[in-house]
Amino acid sequence: MNNAAAVLDPRTTVGEVMTKELMTLKVDDTLRLADDMMNLVRVRHFPVLDGSRLVGVIHQSDLLHASMASLIRNREDSTRAALGAVVVKEVMKPANTVSPDVSIHRAAEIMVERGVECLLVLEDEKLVGLVSRTDLLRELAKQ
Repeated sequence: MNNAAAVLDPRTTVGEVMTKELMTLKVDDTLRLADDMMNLVRVRHFPVLDGSRLVGVIHQSDLLHASMASLIRNREDSTRAALGAVVVKEVMKPANTVSPDVSIHRAAEIMVERGVECLLVLEDEKLVGLVSRTDLLRELAKQ
């Protein structure tokens, strides 16, 4: 299989494969909380909200880079102390979004084009899910 996207059923939508039960972070949460949540629930991506409005996303790799930068600035701090000194809004990235009716084929194209590992799913500007590369690979494995 040279072209994995070609075997994805074009009728399958993001809404059918997305993760619907999401844990989110707030803009003023610390990276220590983000790290604890990532380790506890074993996920790599968290949508970031300001109130109920989606404002960004934080990935496990963002957390790693931010903690390393904080440790370099404050060499005497422990990793947990370094993570506690940085808030999510300082390292979050803009969210890449799609609607639930987008095909998983198109979602895969968007992820590749933008070099991202997940897309946040919005319906009427409300966060309703998250689709990751893992979700798309799981669907590919079923077909």
